[in-house]
Amino acid sequence: MSTLGFSRDISTSLSQHCVGVFSRWIGNSNVIRNQKIVNFHEDLKNKKELNQSYSFIRNNKDLSFLKDVPVQILRNASTLVFRDVEASRKGIRKFPKIKSRSKKRNCLITKELFFIEKIDDKFSRLCIYEHAKKERKFIFSILLPYPKDKLSNQFYLSRQGNKFRLSGSFDDGKKLPTNEQLLKELSHLNEDELSELITGVDRGIVRPIQTNRGLTLAYSIDEKAKLKELGHKKAHHQRILARKKRNNKNKTKRCESKKQQYLADKIAKYDNKIANIRDNACHHWSKNLAEHSTKILSLESLKLKNMTKKSKPKRDETGRKYVKNKANAKSGLNRALLNASLGKLGTYTKYKLNCLEKAWIEVNPANTSKIHFTCQGQNTERPKQDTLICHDCQVTVNADDNASDNIAFRAIKAIKEETFSKKKPRQIKRKRTVVEDQSLRKKSESVGVVVETSAQQRPCANAEISPLI
Repeated sequence: MSTLGFSRDISTSLSQHCVGVFSRWIGNSNVIRNQKIVNFHEDLKNKKELNQSYSFIRNNKDLSFLKDVPVQILRNASTLVFRDVEASRKGIRKFPKIKSRSKKRNCLITKELFFIEKIDDKFSRLCIYEHAKKERKFIFSILLPYPKDKLSNQFYLSRQGNKFRLSGSFDDGKKLPTNEQLLKELSHLNEDELSELITGVDRGIVRPIQTNRGLTLAYSIDEKAKLKELGHKKAHHQRILARKKRNNKNKTKRCESKKQQYLADKIAKYDNKIANIRDNACHHWSKNLAEHSTKILSLESLKLKNMTKKSKPKRDETGRKYVKNKANAKSGLNRALLNASLGKLGTYTKYKLNCLEKAWIEVNPANTSKIHFTCQGQNTERPKQDTLICHDCQVTVNADDNASDNIAFRAIKAIKEETFSKKKPRQIKRKRTVVEDQSLRKKSESVGVVVETSAQQRPCANAEISPLI
């Protein structure tokens, strides 16, 4: 069975009392998370065993407000951060970071705090309690277009600014193969047969999606104009806020007056509007791409975090003065990359492909825009963003079309080599001990072969090295 997720904006359907309750749940859940992260850092330094206990945080006199929240919310927050830390120790993900108020925060609601009511075979109603035991009153309910027995036993409440969302998962009853299974089923085909089943996608700034089969997707004229307008308004209010903080001589980065907070809220609203336009475009693009794709979609394995880094400061030959490092041009490129939402676009496309029983594979993006696909030569030049000139063939082609052909071609080799399968663990050579060296020497002397021991192989640090003749 395949498990899918959903997320609903519930900001407009919340009462004032409900907003206060959910704000406390999310805020206090984040307090537990941040306190546990600090505690885990200390325990790892002192080599102590990690645990999920949170009572010492709840009993802290400075954090007495935690007692106004159901213990189930605090317990779930402690459990989630403990899982994240254990996953980071296994190398699955990075160590969790402390979240501030400006970032998106959430809390986990388990079955003690909600009840699912069956409406019919297609709909059900989710009702949330204010407390788990005392005064079990409903404070919020929402109609969900999923049957009761298909919904999960836990839901997430998230908040960013004044925007609240309810997220959960459901079982659609379909049994879908994994992406690796889909690729393995097609790996027996020859190169000619695979080339007919692969669609190469080049993700860029001007054209967020360009396939080797002629599909081009980008922002509409209205979307571009709206994003430009919102960007100018956001930058205008950011300049005003920075000037007010400078004139007020703020000691911290936080807003220290009502006017500053008003400007910060306006900037956050512009950010939300920009994010909504990007998210809406990514959903439309990914759906269109998944539907028009062949059995296999080839994507570039982009490292957007490295691509959007700030340019490092440069010094002259003397090392005393700074020289121009094209920081303004790099910041403009970073904004354009983030505006295209290439990472989110790839994430949406992958799960929609698997829902349609289509596979995806990521290939190395190195030089896909420089190599001419026809002759596979690198003696090329790009006078413009959309133009590629091959000096070997004396041919001018579209750079995005050429890159998509290269990406599709690399997928054939990747599938045949089975690079999509799990990599074998790296074998670490263990150094031999003195006892093993002696036993190995005895065996070699009996056979008549001279073997160098580990002590002979690596010279002593205090030994004098004779000069080369």
